[in-house]
Amino acid sequence: MDIVKNISFMHFQSEKDEKGMVFIRPIHTADTNQGECLDLLEEFVAVMTKNIEDTEVIGIVFNNPLGQQAIDYEALLNQAKEGSLVKKRLTKLVMSWNQLQEQGKPIVGIILDDSQSFQLSAMLYAHYRIALGQVKLGFPEIKLGLFPGLGATVLATQLLPLDAALSLLTQGNNITAGQAKSIGLIDEIASDKDAALQLARAWILDPVNRAKSSTKSIWDEELWHQLADPIRKRYALSPNIACCLQVIDKSIAISKREALELEIENYIKVLQDPITWSIIRTQHVAVQEAISSSGPVDNSAYTVKKIAVLGAGMMGSGIAFEAARAGIDVILKDVTIHQAEQGKAYAEKVSSKWVELGRMDEEKRQVLLSRIHPTDQVDNFGEVDLIVEAVFEDKKLKAAVSIETLPFLSKEGFFASNTTSLPISELALVSPKPENFIGLHFFSPVDRMALVEVIKGKKTSEETLAKALKVVRKLDKIPIIVHDGPAFFTSRIFFNYLLEAVTMLLEGIPAALIDEQAKHAGFAVGPLAVLDEISLALMLHVYDQLPQLHASQKRCYHYLETLVEAGRNGRKSGKGFYDYDMGSGKKTIWQDATLPKLDILPKLETIQNRLLHVMSLDSYRCLIEGVLDRPIDADVGATLGIGYPVQTGGVFGHMDQVGLQQFVKDCQTFAHLGEQWIIPESLEELAKENYKFYSGLQSNWPVENKN
Repeated sequence: MDIVKNISFMHFQSEKDEKGMVFIRPIHTADTNQGECLDLLEEFVAVMTKNIEDTEVIGIVFNNPLGQQAIDYEALLNQAKEGSLVKKRLTKLVMSWNQLQEQGKPIVGIILDDSQSFQLSAMLYAHYRIALGQVKLGFPEIKLGLFPGLGATVLATQLLPLDAALSLLTQGNNITAGQAKSIGLIDEIASDKDAALQLARAWILDPVNRAKSSTKSIWDEELWHQLADPIRKRYALSPNIACCLQVIDKSIAISKREALELEIENYIKVLQDPITWSIIRTQHVAVQEAISSSGPVDNSAYTVKKIAVLGAGMMGSGIAFEAARAGIDVILKDVTIHQAEQGKAYAEKVSSKWVELGRMDEEKRQVLLSRIHPTDQVDNFGEVDLIVEAVFEDKKLKAAVSIETLPFLSKEGFFASNTTSLPISELALVSPKPENFIGLHFFSPVDRMALVEVIKGKKTSEETLAKALKVVRKLDKIPIIVHDGPAFFTSRIFFNYLLEAVTMLLEGIPAALIDEQAKHAGFAVGPLAVLDEISLALMLHVYDQLPQLHASQKRCYHYLETLVEAGRNGRKSGKGFYDYDMGSGKKTIWQDATLPKLDILPKLETIQNRLLHVMSLDSYRCLIEGVLDRPIDADVGATLGIGYPVQTGGVFGHMDQVGLQQFVKDCQTFAHLGEQWIIPESLEELAKENYKFYSGLQSNWPVENKN
């Protein structure tokens, strides 16, 4: 390309060739964080405007102006505190961009890397979009309590078929370049940067093709309600989804400029909502810290190249798959070679699905599968850097497989037990080096659940903890650190949730109402349905491992025993709290005639509060007992691991949203219902002070504060 003109700004450079085409690209520096996103975008629009006004320019080609720049959500939230200023800034930026799009000169956007959120919003202002084949595109901010901004909601609705637009805007999933082309989000796929530039030049120089490219989606009112109503119902507690749908719905009857103004107003409204702050704090800020910097750092030369997974059931197979995906060789052992090979078959099934979805190519799939080595013999282990025990929740069985395999651990290696509730310190007694023993509690299905609860036993060393965190992060998982105790953290509070539902059932509250109100509170599945899925017998087995039960827990335990004895063990047995039609797969609630019936049912809000509060209250106990070091670990663990409603910000975020004084008052009204409602004195004292666990995105709880 013969350059005839060069315009430079601080972060962007534009070059014009002899035909009058301008190519704008970010100036990459050693500092990857080149500035706040809005600052960069404002400068980019200035560069675009200057070139558009040049009479010699016939068209513009630009690369993503943000590159791989991450969005500083904290800066956005803080700016939104002063609504009028951020509104003025966003309005000027979006309207300037819109004017550039509506002027006559063609604009082509080239997507060289994965583009998400504002990165993708910027590309929608191009008249023509070209992407490399390997890129992923999406708007993940919907999962952080926001919705696609900078005009993206309006533009996507105008550009794409309605079903595709709603999926892109409200689901938060990435799509491939091929999928993006099929729905019209991009126009061409290029093999490399040079090929993309050639396509861009050809399109700008061909007015006939440009005319064909200017399409607009057709609004279908009936289809809109068919698609939007279930989303609105499912996410009734999510302000961002409600605002996003409102923008789409109302934008049809108004001008594009008015629609963009409406989007900005709703975007600022969502930014200012306390629920958004709670979600971003837990789902973004805390998660980013967990995957990068929380906990001790491993400064040793330890690397994990080969691991052994004991047990090829659902958990062991999932762990083996994730390890192989991370480039680690895996010895997958079970009692028979058939069972071990069945474990590898799980990896074959999941990876095949990933190929279908475009998340993996066949070559990488075959490499992944080649790393998993099924066996029924420990002699095939050789020396391994890590052993992950994932057998049934039985102390004797876990001890036996641990003793058998510990000799194969390398000098720098460590042993991890995947357990939901058995004390790590007790399991570590079989090891000659308990300091090298730790708990890694994965969640099922492992290939879809990001959380790993890292449990530090009484003798677990800081070095082993650091190595465990390194491994968890290598597996692309999100770790939280907890300390040893009966059922640790996530299992402990989740059991309280399940048993509170049984407690309400025994009081005479109908089963259907309990599960219904759980979903109204924001849980994806009702607690009684969950009990059926995990099986009532397994729940009893877990409680058999605990050192003691209080009276309320015992009442629930005995009721579950009667159901199991009557053959009502859950879904797999065809009946539990629900009756299951094995042919159709449908379920209907079961009415237990032996249970009492209340003449006056409690308020619906009371049922919801009991399910939410009981987990929060026990989380506070975990905090002061030393099971947890920080409230934020509980919030991440509860939302990512056991489905605590995301809009609360987690178990401690929920207490802040309710207000600690009101929370304690609610718990006091439940005190007669069981020992689970006993309130620690320290929490009552904090309530008197109107204490908040968080101020915005920051925690108010000192790590050393164990009360």
